[in-house]
Amino acid sequence: MRLRFLCSNHRDWLASNAVAALNSWQRSHDHATALLAEQESTKALNYAGCALEAAELLLFNHARQSGDDIARFTQSALLLCTSLIQSGEARLACGVIGGTIARLEELLLSGVERRAVLEGCQRLLEVGDQFSRPDANDQQPYSGPVADAAPRHRVH
Repeated sequence: MRLRFLCSNHRDWLASNAVAALNSWQRSHDHATALLAEQESTKALNYAGCALEAAELLLFNHARQSGDDIARFTQSALLLCTSLIQSGEARLACGVIGGTIARLEELLLSGVERRAVLEGCQRLLEVGDQFSRPDANDQQPYSGPVADAAPRHRVH
């Protein structure tokens, strides 16, 4: 993904050191979780973003692709989405969901831990479903006629 919460030097260091990346993930994840528990979602954003970047580095740069690593990546994305939603940035949360699912699809296509990848995608989609549900205060969804789906030109 194109998220950049880590400075380039820190990112390079974590990309070259799996132990440091795991430690950084744990620290960032714990800080973000604690800040969210204290209703400090804006402060939690940076820590959650750093946790997601560290988890992504572990998964893709260090080829740590066990079910636990996939769950760590998914959980970090959900943590960032929660921080974004609580900070009033639901649109950015949708982007994180889409980007995370795209990265998980790469693992699915390469045959890595199919069950863990699908479970991660499912958890992300459940959060994404919240955005398509109208709130009680919202107007009713459009129920007028919809254009037919017939193609307008032939594809060869």
